[in-house]
Amino acid sequence: MIVNTGQESQLFFDSTSYVASDRLTNEQLSADSASTTSSSGTQSLKSVKGSMVSGTLAHPRRKLELSSVLYETGRDASALYIVNQGLLKAIVPTSMGRNRIADIYGPGDLLGSAAIEGGQHVETVIAIQDSILTPIDPHLGLVHSKSSRFIANALARQMRRHREAVDDAELPVGARLTRMILRMCERFGEAHSTTSVRLPIALTHEDFAALTGSSRVTITRILGELRQNNALTGTRGVYVANPILLEKATDQFVLKVL
Repeated sequence: MIVNTGQESQLFFDSTSYVASDRLTNEQLSADSASTTSSSGTQSLKSVKGSMVSGTLAHPRRKLELSSVLYETGRDASALYIVNQGLLKAIVPTSMGRNRIADIYGPGDLLGSAAIEGGQHVETVIAIQDSILTPIDPHLGLVHSKSSRFIANALARQMRRHREAVDDAELPVGARLTRMILRMCERFGEAHSTTSVRLPIALTHEDFAALTGSSRVTITRILGELRQNNALTGTRGVYVANPILLEKATDQFVLKVL
């Protein structure tokens, strides 16, 4: 983060500032209900039925193992899904016939928004961790005060993330990748040291390419550069990121094309 001291801009880093910025909203929403934070630092909803959603609105929780499909593009959407724990990726087809990862979803996020208008799913959602979700009736959920507020906030967060992705589209691939990793650190990161954040997400080079609209070869080269500069270490499954160095790398990637 950049802090203006009045004399010059200085760069300060606190690893805790990179953990769970999105999860704060969920915490605020459930301030009057039971919610917990797991030992890994990722917020889980202790009782969705008792907090965000009335028991009369929720269906039995659905468990997905790694690589299982929640729903597919083109299928009728009949339920909204609240992510209780785990991580999932949403894949959308492009006009070029390739698949692109539109977003990563974690605890407190909402999936299946096409059900609100009774349409068909426009993305395929796959678990990248063992996950637990709570399906809810979309129409009843919208008229229930607490669940409707949760749905509105979840959709607003998604819109903000999508806007950030659109803004990043004009940046060089390296900057798109580093900014994407920084956002993941904010949402899913766990404090690792005073200068680094642990990112326990099983993403391949192909996944990073699909998230940034690039190629695997390009992503492999850029990840190699980030490792050489100690901005990122680790491999698929567990990455350790240094946000200060990632921010510097972002600036360097942008300056290269100016």
